[in-house]
Parts: sequence; C-alpha cells; structure tokens
Amino acid sequence: MTTKKAQAEMSSGDFQRLLQIALSDLRIRRTLLENHMADVQAEPRSLEQDDEIDRTEQQIQRIAADYRHYQTFVDEAIAKTIDVSYEQP
Repeated sequence: MTTKKAQAEMSSGDFQRLLQIALSDLRIRRTLLENHMADVQAEPRSLEQDDEIDRTEQQIQRIAADYRHYQTFVDEAIAKTIDVSYEQP
C-alpha cells in the first residue's frame, strides 16, 4: 500500500522533474494530434473531415495553453540538470 504524501513534501527538484514529464507528455500529445491532422487533411474534402479538423485544432489549442501554463513554473537552472529519459546509461 502506498502512502499519500502532501504536495509540500515534494522537493523542488521532484517538482521540476514532474513538470518535465508533464511537458514531455504534452509535446507528444500535440505531435500525435498534428500527425492526425495531416492524415485527415490528406483525405478527400468532406463535412466530416472539416468537423474532425476543427475538433483536432481545438484539442491542439487546449494542449498548447496547458503547455504554456506549466512552462511558467519551470526553473531553468534546475530543468537543465533533469534527465527524463528512461534509457539505461
């Protein structure tokens, strides 16, 4: 059983690492949506396609807004030292 900890117990480095993981996730999601948009735009034009493009653009805009918001909390000095890679050295 895991013990729930309070946010105040999180070190500055842990918080910055969490931000880096969240920002990486948002970048991946945006890239996937942009790739999906390109695929949809490559199809013959239809009303369904236009609706899908609009929905995808809205999702991209929400992700971009979240990214900008979380980016404001990043401490560049600490962020440079954080490696969010899970590859073995």
